[in-house]
Amino acid sequence: MMNLTEAKEIIGRYGLSPNKRLGQNFLVSGDMRDKMIDMIGVATDDRVLEIGPGLGALTERLVPAAESVTAVEVDSGLSRVLADRFGAEASFRLIHSDFLKLDLADTFTKVVSNLPYYCASEILFHVARFSAPHVYVLLQKEMAERIVAVPGSKTYGALTVTLGFYYEPKVLFRVSKESFYPRPEVTSSFVRLVRKSRLPVDGGEIELFHLVVKSAFWGRRKTMLKALSESPHLETGREIAARMLEHAGINSGVRGEDLGLESFVALVRAYRAVMAER
Repeated sequence: MMNLTEAKEIIGRYGLSPNKRLGQNFLVSGDMRDKMIDMIGVATDDRVLEIGPGLGALTERLVPAAESVTAVEVDSGLSRVLADRFGAEASFRLIHSDFLKLDLADTFTKVVSNLPYYCASEILFHVARFSAPHVYVLLQKEMAERIVAVPGSKTYGALTVTLGFYYEPKVLFRVSKESFYPRPEVTSSFVRLVRKSRLPVDGGEIELFHLVVKSAFWGRRKTMLKALSESPHLETGREIAARMLEHAGINSGVRGEDLGLESFVALVRAYRAVMAER
């Protein structure tokens, strides 16, 4: 079982040095690890994608329980550790690569990751491309608060809206700094994202939805009329933007930070309707 002593021994044996730039803070609390595994509830038919397994604290519990575990690790030193620890297991597949540059088949039932803060949102946006019903992520408390924020709050933004489009998110519990080595400067949270059985718009409009959300938040504190009409993501102009807002029943002076998911869905349909009238 992975603990602080074992983690330090492995790091020393392989001549590794935790990379602060990559956010390498390894989980070394057995109790916290077991609590996470209990929440994940791995079944014998689960096909798990683990992003950034590190030293394999979660991996060592996932591999015996799941049908398969595909581990994606960008660090070459950690990849050697994982290959030596789990390479003999038939259910384990290791991919030494940057997850953001991979084109993996959409075959997973669960996604698990200890996300580094510097690229957490990018990874989550990429994960959303997969149809896995459940995603479990360990990430900075502030990032978790952004994911579950409500319209009008300081932390509400494009990440909130985008993940809310695909998932029902819930912060399960906090994870203390002492659970990691090296000890990070911030508290973490363990978050569950449950995939919605039906997305708010159909496949042909999903990309448009993302462009509308990007347009709403590309400049903080802009009114929706200004944000949409001047957006670098969506070609509208002031007249089309005004008609979109009118069609969607949204006040032109409101800001993106104050709109809920249903308003963004309404804007997608309004854009389609307005462009069809031209």
